[in-house]
This record gives sequence, structure tokens and C-alpha cells, in this order.
Amino acid sequence: MQRFYVTFLLSIDMTITNIDLIHQLTRVLRVNIWEHIVLFSGDGSEMEYTIISIDKKSIGLRWVASRIPNTEPRKKLTLYQALPNKYEKIEYILQKGVEIGITQFVFFRSDRSQKLLLPPTKIDRFIIIAHEALEQCGGTRVPEIVFTERFPHETTDTTGETTHIVLDTIGESIRISHYDNLQNIALWVGPEGGWSDVERVKLLDSGFIFARFWERVLRTETAGIVISFGFLNT
Repeated sequence: MQRFYVTFLLSIDMTITNIDLIHQLTRVLRVNIWEHIVLFSGDGSEMEYTIISIDKKSIGLRWVASRIPNTEPRKKLTLYQALPNKYEKIEYILQKGVEIGITQFVFFRSDRSQKLLLPPTKIDRFIIIAHEALEQCGGTRVPEIVFTERFPHETTDTTGETTHIVLDTIGESIRISHYDNLQNIALWVGPEGGWSDVERVKLLDSGFIFARFWERVLRTETAGIVISFGFLNT
């Protein structure tokens, strides 16, 4: 059954007038009357409908069921990701990160990040990829996605409710299960060239934990996804 993230208010029986969604349903998927679809707006619930009418400017829906799927992780994880050197890596991180249930993504420019330009059209495309991943995986909560030019260590939550862990080859070798009691985690991943000495000092001065969870060195687009999945499933 096809799922769609929408930004409009859902109701029991309703008519879709959103042009993009109508195009996707009628031109791309070629749905027929009496087929079922699922709509969700990011509040944690979803609604199933039967299509009862189709024309060029509207699609009529009849409510079938409402539910709160058990697809959201119990833990909250924010990924602080230094900007990689290719757009495709950002797309991969967002797609896979949404699928495993990362709550928030903060992409920032670090000392060793390459000068990758981020025009509004690219950011809009990244957000679409995140929404499509959410539709596919069965998730119901839309993650927050932030892009910043600043090193964000001074604007993070350091109240003690969130544990900040910096992935680094010089960090202490620890098993993820060591932190299985954590409910709010912030994971920091450096760029292809690794953290600079200045950045390490900033993160250490902020009281963040430096750790490595495996003896192999993972790529920047791989490390955050693999370790996040481990944290969210312990």
C-alpha cells in the first residue's frame, strides 16, 4: 500500500486538491477507484483511505482506519555531520538516516570540509529525499534537517540530558552496549579528512566523549549510519 507524506490537514472523508500529489497518484502510479492509500502528516499517526473518485483536479477519499504505527525508535538521536565532499553523500546520509530513525540532522562546515556549495534548490532536493525515505520505511515523524556554516559545538544541548559522542580514531575503544541506558544521544562525525586539532580541542572543552566502536575506519557517509543504528537498537 502506497504511503504519502502531506503538509495539509487530514480529516475523515476528504478531497485531495494538491496538484503534485494528484499528478503522482494519477500520472505516475495510475491509481484506480477503490484502491487504498495511506497519508501521514508527521505527527506520529497515519490514516488509511479508499479512493472513491478521480478527476483532473481532485481525488475523493473515504476514511478506512487511523493508527499509530510502532515504527519510531524509543531513543532520540541527533547526527552532527560535517559536510562531505559530494552531494550524493549527503543524499545517502539523509536517506539511510531517515530509514533507521535519526531524529535530527545537523550538517555543518568543518575545517577539513571541501567547499561544497549548498544553494536553496539543493537543500529542497535533500528535504524531498528525506520525505521519500520516510514514506518508504513506514516512519511517521519528520526529522529536522539543518544546514549551517558554523561549527555548532557552542549551540548544542549541554544540559546533561543529551550525551555527545564524537567518533574519532583516537577515541577510546568502547562497545555501544556500554551506553544502552542513554535516551538522548548526539553523534558527531567528521569529514573525509578527519577532525582538525582545533576542532578536537573545541569538542573536548565542551565535555564531549571521544570514542571508536570498531577497529575498522568507516567512511564519513557510513560511520554515522552504522553507529546510529547500533545506538537506536540497544
